[in-house]
Amino acid sequence: MEIKGNGQIETVKIGKTYKIRFSLGKDPASGEYVRTEKRTFHGTKAEAREYALLWKQELQSGLSVNPDNLTVEQYAESFHGQREAMGELSPLTLTRDNVEFKKIVELFGDFRLNELDTGTLNKTYAKLRAEDGMSLSSVHKLHKKLSQLLKQAVTEQIIPFNPCDAIKLRTPKPAERKSFTLEEATRLAAILKAGNQTGKTVAIWLALATGIRRGEALGLTWHNVNLEAGRIFIAQQYTTDKALRPPKSDNANRWISIDAGTVAYLTEWKERQGKQLQAFHIDQDENTPVVSNELGGFTDPNNFSRWRRLFFAEHGFGKFSEVTEYTDKQGEKRIRRSGYEGHNFHELRHTQATLLIGTGADIKTVQKRLGHSSASLTMDIYAHAIAQNDRAAADSVGDLFKLSDESEDGSPHEQ
Repeated sequence: MEIKGNGQIETVKIGKTYKIRFSLGKDPASGEYVRTEKRTFHGTKAEAREYALLWKQELQSGLSVNPDNLTVEQYAESFHGQREAMGELSPLTLTRDNVEFKKIVELFGDFRLNELDTGTLNKTYAKLRAEDGMSLSSVHKLHKKLSQLLKQAVTEQIIPFNPCDAIKLRTPKPAERKSFTLEEATRLAAILKAGNQTGKTVAIWLALATGIRRGEALGLTWHNVNLEAGRIFIAQQYTTDKALRPPKSDNANRWISIDAGTVAYLTEWKERQGKQLQAFHIDQDENTPVVSNELGGFTDPNNFSRWRRLFFAEHGFGKFSEVTEYTDKQGEKRIRRSGYEGHNFHELRHTQATLLIGTGADIKTVQKRLGHSSASLTMDIYAHAIAQNDRAAADSVGDLFKLSDESEDGSPHEQ
């Protein structure tokens, strides 16, 4: 293989930090394109270019990366970098991935890909559980991400098989989800209905009425709202990097029926929003976000979350452990709040699921409505609610049996 070009220089922080890598062309054995690991350089971009030329000379002198000698750390950096460069994953997914990849590098980074075996993995997992106190859930997430990494290495013919395939870890039981009580949900709906409508309050209503995720609510446009048919279509999400992206999974692309009250609420909001935008000489059209900001654009997820915490605290659904008053540079009195405790936005989703199960909705319907990948996932997540529903069903059957033991006039049947 030969060095291609003068290296790719990626800016991490302008004028201070850069990441450099080289393409090594096609591997003659596998036919796959190979690149070096990324090296971090601290300095100006001009200095980074000079360093890249020195590294190129080093690679050309015979120190280039041999696929057979790739370490787990080198390959993990390359794999994670490619996923990030594709731009298809949400910032939250990339952040979570980064946490797992750091653990992988810490534990296995010095191993060559082709020397990592099942026995080593089993021993490491056992030590993490017994000596380091890592939870089963954490080990499971680590193993899942490592398996994904090594599966790609198999696809690229760097290693012959995935050593993770022979390991069977018990799937941890999902933590029980918190949700609003029926009384709390009813009170929240009354507050939203009586209060002043804004894009942000509409997001709360949508989550309570349909169980959609925050990004799905913020990414919904009027094009995907059919008020006549009483349905909305989830086609995209608006993420923390202020970008429209596909939903979390293929199953998350879905139609959701909305009740008559929600149709009325959205109809009123659409009219109100249109008038508000006209004041700024902005036309409301099918591409206008339902959960819009004051100028008809998409609502910043971080700003929304700050507002939502304050809204919940003001209405008794949460509180701040620290509230301090201060005067800003302009002499204005301000209030700083921190340490939020209470309900979060995602619990509106769990509330929807719990209420559906409690009213007897079948699991497949709940799965489709929430956009879960499988009915088994829905059952795992809401096992507690399903168990409660099962108890209610048993009691109902018991009541029927009691009635069958009585005559029409209420006296017991003769034995």
